[in-house]
Amino acid sequence: MFYIGIDGGGTKTKFTLINEENEIIFTTEKGTCHYNQIGFDGTEKVLNEGLRDILESTKLNIKHIKGVCLGLAGYGKVESDAKRLEKIVKRIFDGVPYKLLNDVQIAHAAALGLEDGIAIISGTGSIGYSVNKEKTRRVGGWGYSIGDEGSAYWIGKKTIEEFSKQADGRKEKSKIYYLLKEKLELKDSYQLIKYIYTEIKSDRGQIAKLAQICTEAAAEGDKAAINILNEAGKELAMLINTLAEDFSKDIKIKASYVGGVFKCGNLIIDPIKKYLNSNIEFLHPKYTPDVGACILAKKE
Repeated sequence: MFYIGIDGGGTKTKFTLINEENEIIFTTEKGTCHYNQIGFDGTEKVLNEGLRDILESTKLNIKHIKGVCLGLAGYGKVESDAKRLEKIVKRIFDGVPYKLLNDVQIAHAAALGLEDGIAIISGTGSIGYSVNKEKTRRVGGWGYSIGDEGSAYWIGKKTIEEFSKQADGRKEKSKIYYLLKEKLELKDSYQLIKYIYTEIKSDRGQIAKLAQICTEAAAEGDKAAINILNEAGKELAMLINTLAEDFSKDIKIKASYVGGVFKCGNLIIDPIKKYLNSNIEFLHPKYTPDVGACILAKKE
């Protein structure tokens, strides 16, 4: 028996196949399947391509798949959109038992291994999600135009803001200024305007990638970059502390994390820990979200 887990985020979609012993048999990545970015037809295309890759590469038939769990960004927020996604998934996995969830739900299952507690997701966007005796709650996740504080997009935007202030002389030039100018190959500072508005057309994913420049500058001791990551950590800790209000204050509350922002390690983890309530235990994630989705598929 085989099970498929699909982690469909705002930047990429990861497909993973496991067997009955929870061994990873195959994995593949595609671009985002978020319907707000590529439309519903685009979502269906990405999901079909991922399934085809699995079946062709493993020489399996769809009948060998005993369960599928999909965690798709944006699912469940708007009822009419959710129904369209459900129809798409039903068409693709016709005859195969499946469970369709929001990507934050599989991230929580992965990070905490199906245990109660809190998970924060910080990739292109950010959100917090808790499970407490079968009661669930989410905070954040309002989208980049409203919030998504502490996300890669948010950090990228703060990096751009810092660059503009340093370019003007409103703040002293530091590593973050010179590094961004070097990475984007800007001959002069004002070329950033053309890069943002013309070349990448303010694309959310491309701006999120600029968070890597902030991380690199912070690793080299740049105070401006360190301050941005400290502020991001404070925002992410706020998600956890808010969700922790629903738990008993007499117990240690487990919290964990997933998402690309955490690739910078202690540069973001240490600030989060600094702002967490004392009864919260911040743990390394047990699984990646795609594997978490596989385990949920098997459980179902």
